Amino acid sequence: MEPKLDDEISLKELIEKLLSIWKYLLSKWLLIGVVGLIGAGIGFFMAWSKPVKYTAKISFVVEEGKSSAGGLASLAGQFGFDLGGGSGGGIFAGENLLIFLKSEGLIRETLLAKFDSTSTATLADKYAEINEYKKGWVENKEIGIIDFSAFKEGSFPRKQDSLLQLLVAAIAKELAVARTDKKATFVEVKTTTRDELLSKVFTERLVQTGTERYIQSKIKIKAANVALLQKRADSLGALLNRNTYSAAAAQQQLVDINPALRTAPVAAEISTRDKMMIATIFAEVIKNLELAKFTLQQETPVIQVVDKTYFPLKKEKESKLKGLLLGGILAAFLTIGFLLASRWWRALMAN
Repeated sequence: MEPKLDDEISLKELIEKLLSIWKYLLSKWLLIGVVGLIGAGIGFFMAWSKPVKYTAKISFVVEEGKSSAGGLASLAGQFGFDLGGGSGGGIFAGENLLIFLKSEGLIRETLLAKFDSTSTATLADKYAEINEYKKGWVENKEIGIIDFSAFKEGSFPRKQDSLLQLLVAAIAKELAVARTDKKATFVEVKTTTRDELLSKVFTERLVQTGTERYIQSKIKIKAANVALLQKRADSLGALLNRNTYSAAAAQQQLVDINPALRTAPVAAEISTRDKMMIATIFAEVIKNLELAKFTLQQETPVIQVVDKTYFPLKKEKESKLKGLLLGGILAAFLTIGFLLASRWWRALMAN
């Protein structure tokens, strides 16, 4: 029975200690309450002082192009052109598209675009102005007035380039890119800033630039093939025209030449033969060119915007009631923790 007695005694001591702590805290209720009220006031002020933010959202789906050239693509093999086959994975395969839409390079390119057609200011200038970065830069003697629109991309001085990197890092935190469902191919892009128009414009420009780069990457090789075949066709067409005139001129000369000359028809025959050979090659190149254009069209991805936000945008504002409650509760708990730690320390020093 002794173990039970020991247990009852230890439980009794525990209850007595808890009651002692409770009475001690009750004796400090005024301090806890005052500090809690101060914390609630601070929480309320922080929630009230935080600026309103606006969220713009765009959802889109990528429909991959399908190759339907089949065995016909082998016809281009005689000229060394690869016109068929799938487009492969590429840098945008799988989740890479989501990573690319949040990449620093794409955000930087988007920020350097013009904010609108009525001014020369860039999105970077607008973002820096709204978030009061420019105000701080002007007050800093080492920085001064900054205008990103005054420089071309790639030609920024060191100071402007470092400040632009600061803006890229800041807006990257306000940008969210994700799939709406793991099993779906829908991609959702959201941007939250202090300015309603900036949120909408930046999101639209980012998606537009990103999808354009995506399409260019997917069809880069086939577009190069089309351009090369078009150049070859233009060159052969011009050569065929010249040889046609040359053959006609050679035939015309036969009229006035002595028929007894055995070598007289040779020049006309050579011109006619060259013309026929060039015409045959030209016909094959044109055939392959049309096939390449068809393949390019079939394999070009289609970006379909499914949903986007319209004005007015969704507002995001910190709840004043939430800030008041959280501030008060946090301050009260910190005060209780401080009082208990002080009491334990005094008891420890007394022993």
